[in-house]
Amino acid sequence: MRILIEGRSTPIKDLSERLNVSLMTVHRDVTDLQKQGLVRRMRGLVSAEKTRLFESSYHYRRRRNVAEKQRLAQAAISYIEPGNAIVWDDSSTTFHVCDYISAVTPVTVITNSLPVSERLSSEADVDLISVGGRYHRVYNGFFGMTCENTIRSFHVDVALLSTTTVQGLSLYTQDEQVVRAKQAMMAIARKKILLVDSSKFHFSALIYVATLTDFDAVLLTGDVDPAIMQAMRDAGVNLHIV
Repeated sequence: MRILIEGRSTPIKDLSERLNVSLMTVHRDVTDLQKQGLVRRMRGLVSAEKTRLFESSYHYRRRRNVAEKQRLAQAAISYIEPGNAIVWDDSSTTFHVCDYISAVTPVTVITNSLPVSERLSSEADVDLISVGGRYHRVYNGFFGMTCENTIRSFHVDVALLSTTTVQGLSLYTQDEQVVRAKQAMMAIARKKILLVDSSKFHFSALIYVATLTDFDAVLLTGDVDPAIMQAMRDAGVNLHIV
């Protein structure tokens, strides 16, 4: 994927030579990436989907900045108390809270994330509620009117969210249905926590979601540019570095 991101369409033969693997191996792996919506293949060439589809793919995002996401997830646990109801988005960052949730159980978790639902389904002290809706393979979660209406039928103690990107003091993402789901989650939560790793400042997205000051706490990794962090503090963002 790094090779494809660097350039335009690349011959599969060149990938075979550069990676020192057989053509059969490259064809098999490209087929897998194509099923995930990460690449396009035509006439012996393959190219990365550099559109919002590529950046949004859960299968791509879950492999990025894993150590940072784990630090953020562990820090987020301090905002949850036993007995809380939590609404939890589809992000690959908040997914890692699953690793630490047993420290604050029993809790109720409401989510549109398929990976979170699968992971927490075996946690005896988690009352798991899946909001349903239309399944989106790229995001590996559920969205749409059913999802949004179900979310709005609850009132929770904590919302755990991440974002596609942060530009200035605002959150943006690239898909209206994702925006609506996140905004619905924010609307029902008494306390809103945002988890942001350093990759969120390196590209842009189209649609406004919220402002950083809308959150009770913004958890940020120390890998972010100090000037960006200072600008957030100056604007009154309740920033916590992990």
